[in-house]
Amino acid sequence: MNDFLATVPFDLYELSLFHLVAEHGSFTKAGEILGRSQPAVSLQIQRLEELVDEPLLNRNGRNLELSDAGNNLYGYANQILSLNDLAISELSKSAVSGK
Repeated sequence: MNDFLATVPFDLYELSLFHLVAEHGSFTKAGEILGRSQPAVSLQIQRLEELVDEPLLNRNGRNLELSDAGNNLYGYANQILSLNDLAISELSKSAVSGK
């Protein structure tokens, strides 16, 4: 079981959070959307950076920009989150029956 978990390291919540940070260019804004504090958001992004062993964001004062690794992860995150949404949508349709 541990080998399986080692091959599935990304958490959907962390990917969603990263996606929001990338979209809004702000830890604070992403935190406001999800009801989390800025330090909590920053900690989650640090976890992702430790996981991929590269910085995902270039921090210049208050400005955040995606690093090369961040751009790559952003593309994958879009695909993973879209597939997750599609799976939930498709599977929840089958739970509804009748007219």
